[in-house]
Amino acid sequence: MAVVLAVGVVVLSATSLLVTQDYLAAQGARVVIVSFALGAIPFSNLLAQSVARTDLRSVGSGTVSGTALYRVAGFAPLAIGGLFDVAKAVPGVLAAGSAPVVSALAAGAAVAGHNWSPFLRGAGGRGVSPAMGALAVVYWPGAVLLLAGLAIGRVMRQTGLVSFAAMVALPLLALSWGGRDAALAGAVVVAPMLLKRLTANNTMPPTGRRVRVALQRLACDNDGAP
Repeated sequence: MAVVLAVGVVVLSATSLLVTQDYLAAQGARVVIVSFALGAIPFSNLLAQSVARTDLRSVGSGTVSGTALYRVAGFAPLAIGGLFDVAKAVPGVLAAGSAPVVSALAAGAAVAGHNWSPFLRGAGGRGVSPAMGALAVVYWPGAVLLLAGLAIGRVMRQTGLVSFAAMVALPLLALSWGGRDAALAGAVVVAPMLLKRLTANNTMPPTGRRVRVALQRLACDNDGAP
């Protein structure tokens, strides 16, 4: 009888553990999906259309960014749009709670949603603003590093190159000073930012120059001289 009871307790405990794990996995998946949806809200484009009657996909390179918003609408819409683009990555990361993998995936999902927004038929920005918002929650020095990369890059007129250096340094800095969880978040956040550079608004490099153009896009965020 005691053996039967012991087996019953073990079976019930294992079943409860499996149900709990399934529930947590489902919760984590919902958090990541919601984070992607929030990240996909194109605040900069909405402001550009509202203030300047302009779709940012038709401006310059077609990137839906703060720079493009500033060109068509000025500083005030840029400040508002930038604030919302930073903030939209925060809820998903906060909802992940103390689960580091879910937190990292939620952060990366917000950046991916911003970069390839279904509301813009796959267009989007470069992901720096939502990346800073997500990192402000999970590893704030990473947010400072990305912001410093932007600021120094603008002063040097090498925004693409300096920002690339900041992106590459981010996971390494996080691993050294923040531990594995911070490094995971940094790597997952940086991945869609680098991929966006490579895809460059879904434009293919010219035949015969693909490797060189790919490297140029990664490092400098442009295709270089023809």
